Amino acid sequence: MPVPSESEEEEVVNPTLLVLGNHKESAFNWQYRRHDEWTENYMLYRDKVIINRLTQRQSVNVPLMKMSIRTALKDIDDPPMLYFDNLDNNKDKEIFYNEYFEYCAEYNKLVIKDIVDKKQVFLYGRSFKKLNIVNGRFFFEILDPQDVLVDRYVDPSNLDSARYLCHQHIFRPVSSLEENENYDQAAVKKLKEYMATQAGLLKADENLQTVQDRNDRMRRMGVPDVDNPQLGETYAELNEHYLKRWDDKEKEDQYWLIVTAEGREILLEEKLETVIGKTVDHFWRYHLPFTSWGDDVERTDFWSDGMADTIRTPNKILNSWLSQMIENRTLRSFGMNFYDVTANKEFVPQVYEPEAFGWYPLPGKPADVYQRVDIPALTGSIEDMAFVMQLAEKATAATSIQQGVSEPRKITLGEVEILMANAQERIKSLSVFYVDNWKEFGLKYAKMLEAAGDLLDKVTLYKKGLWNDEMYPRDVESKDWRSKAGYTCKVLSRSEKDDEDSNVLQRMQGARADMPDNIPLIEIYRKRLLEFGKFTPDEIKQILDFERQRLNTLPMGGGELTGQPTLTAPPTLPQARPMLPAMIP
Repeated sequence: MPVPSESEEEEVVNPTLLVLGNHKESAFNWQYRRHDEWTENYMLYRDKVIINRLTQRQSVNVPLMKMSIRTALKDIDDPPMLYFDNLDNNKDKEIFYNEYFEYCAEYNKLVIKDIVDKKQVFLYGRSFKKLNIVNGRFFFEILDPQDVLVDRYVDPSNLDSARYLCHQHIFRPVSSLEENENYDQAAVKKLKEYMATQAGLLKADENLQTVQDRNDRMRRMGVPDVDNPQLGETYAELNEHYLKRWDDKEKEDQYWLIVTAEGREILLEEKLETVIGKTVDHFWRYHLPFTSWGDDVERTDFWSDGMADTIRTPNKILNSWLSQMIENRTLRSFGMNFYDVTANKEFVPQVYEPEAFGWYPLPGKPADVYQRVDIPALTGSIEDMAFVMQLAEKATAATSIQQGVSEPRKITLGEVEILMANAQERIKSLSVFYVDNWKEFGLKYAKMLEAAGDLLDKVTLYKKGLWNDEMYPRDVESKDWRSKAGYTCKVLSRSEKDDEDSNVLQRMQGARADMPDNIPLIEIYRKRLLEFGKFTPDEIKQILDFERQRLNTLPMGGGELTGQPTLTAPPTLPQARPMLPAMIP
């Protein structure tokens, strides 16, 4: 039997690659049905239309998509407020921990990325955040939904229920793969040999163009930290596969991280807990370093609709009608004419430049030589377009009042306030999904720092002195905030927190009036009052510690009571009732 040559030998495919390929194909098909809709939403938002010979003959676009989304963003543009409570009740560590998160938020441009996150939910119905530690710093990024493939049987309310997730379209220079100690260098060597072949060179050119297109698309979306590709390097596409596998030793399913290059080489295959690190509760066995949310979550479809899906069809109708109106006006302005070719075969009409007092020759009586083409005006189009826009406003709560435009009819101030309140309540109804997602993000942030805190570099933070304007530096590292019990996260938007604090202070005034000598109640009230005054946690701690020391030095009898509060309430809040003489010690 003849021995086959190397060219005739079939390449042995790793069984793991086959499993990952099947998962990825299924997840891609589940997402692919949304790609055309996402493209249309994005093009309408970017004021781009495709011309056709029937309905869209003019390159015009009614900015309904951008107007509605920007109006909705206007009411929810406050960044999230995350605060971490130390479960060991160690306030010093809690202060260090929250100061470090403020540093991470500023370094990661949290305010800008939060706006991009909300905009993607409006445009595509889904947005993803990925948590990581890069070069000794905590890092998170907003991912393009098209770059994330999810198991079709995932529970839409819980991303961690997915048995498979793939972060695709990760483009890296081949030369940089050798610098990663976690990657299998034998697989990297095989990849370099493949990329040097003719097929590999073609794939490298395709990847280079893809990374340029992807970066350009993300830059238009507002992400500030997109780097331009370095031309001349060979790029390889990496895929990060997160796959649940049964662990015979632990008798449970656990997440594995498998990194593949070009779908042919496995660079990394480890348990996710091994890659990130262990926590007391083995958090990273059962959770993904991703969070996702949408504002129209349903049970059967993870890729739910966004606000742009509601606006897309009305926007296309308006574009079609506006295009027809413009063409109608253009044709009526320029004019078209018929002429009799049998009357005078030598007569060939020509186009004359219109000028004042101009004379234009015709071979005979003008009424008998040519006839103007009748193009009737389109009537009622403006009213019809206004009706469609009203439908879109009602569906998205981006009403004209929300946009700062007055209504044409006369309405009272009370009616305006009611309409404004109703529209704002509908827009802010998505805060349920938004706050829950950021709370999950805060939990995973805390667990990542707990598991991989040793990988974080020491940072120098600066704080202004309490009694002066001088800046004081302090080096902060993981040992300063590491806690055995860990941390819990609470989330509020700035406007919601202000409203809630104001209402709480109003209610606490009633309790103070009924129990004026209750020292714990007074201390709680003081703390809430200082928080409402925008004092930082370390400032609140110093103020309350000083107040406790001052009260402990006061005599039990005399002009001032031990439990009497020394901080005065804001003028708008009701004052507590005076104490009765019988209650004075």
